[in-house]
Amino acid sequence: MAELPTSYTAIEHALDQANVVKAMLGLKPVTKKLRNPEPDELLLKMEAASINPSDIAFLQGNYQIKKNLPTVPGFEGSGRIVATGHLLDAKKWLGKRVSCFTQQDKDGSWAEYFYAKPSEVLLIDERLDSAQATTFFVNPFTAWGLCEIALLRESKTIVVNAAGSRLASFLYQLASMHQIEVIGVVRKQSTVEQLKELGWKYVLNENDTDFVNQLKTLALQLHANTAFDAVGGPASGILLNAMPADSENVIYGGLSNKHLADIDPLGMIFDNKMITGFNLIDWMAEADSITLETAQKTITEIMLSGKIKTWIQADFPLAEIKTALKTYLGNMSAGKVILTF
Repeated sequence: MAELPTSYTAIEHALDQANVVKAMLGLKPVTKKLRNPEPDELLLKMEAASINPSDIAFLQGNYQIKKNLPTVPGFEGSGRIVATGHLLDAKKWLGKRVSCFTQQDKDGSWAEYFYAKPSEVLLIDERLDSAQATTFFVNPFTAWGLCEIALLRESKTIVVNAAGSRLASFLYQLASMHQIEVIGVVRKQSTVEQLKELGWKYVLNENDTDFVNQLKTLALQLHANTAFDAVGGPASGILLNAMPADSENVIYGGLSNKHLADIDPLGMIFDNKMITGFNLIDWMAEADSITLETAQKTITEIMLSGKIKTWIQADFPLAEIKTALKTYLGNMSAGKVILTF
């Protein structure tokens, strides 16, 4: 193993800003001292890190996960393990390529080096390119967990808003593998056409004047009893109100930055409708090792086959973090933006 440097470059976030442009402009590169890992830590030399909606919300102070500032942002990435704490089996870990994800109060993945606990990493197949390895954790495993909910509910059809997202594309593919129909909800007609070209049969534009009636009719016709909501705000009420009795709206994102709204209480009382939440870290903590191993192997296989793939619209070196964020915010539906090291 090559000798490690004494310092490394990271991006520092010092002040939450509700205005996303101000939050972006406040980021700056800093030099940090490279320390030995704690007894139960792994040290990763990062190869890439992703930019996700959760990262944007964190910079604005709107995300549930809070950290002491200043801190290094970034929840997800990939790298190679170059050092281990003395309580860990070095032979097992050293040199391994991993995807990482954390929500802990510590420096994140937007850095040349990252300290992780074993529970925060997944071994990555060497055949996956850096872009796919870096985005291996959050979207694919969230989609797997959501699909598991649909299977437990014996759903014949699910409703997915923000259907132009990369996570929604994973969820669509996994649902299709289990013969579950998917009703996609998007905001632009161009996205409707794009998804239909990719094979989606049912895609609705929420800006159509008759959208609510379209959704209600289709959800009843296809027995859609589970919705996966990445938006929140009034969209949550629209989804749940339009669905048949005994339906569940699972909130896994808050793209609107608004509280849930416009929910019909009588539907929850008399039609047994409910709202629940999904957090990836909690799901992974509760999942057994066989479930996680199966998910990891299956996701790897279908990613290598090309059936499921994270679309990457651009990659930037860490020093160009502001340009990277500007690109991502300019068109989040065009694909992920990643940072490279």
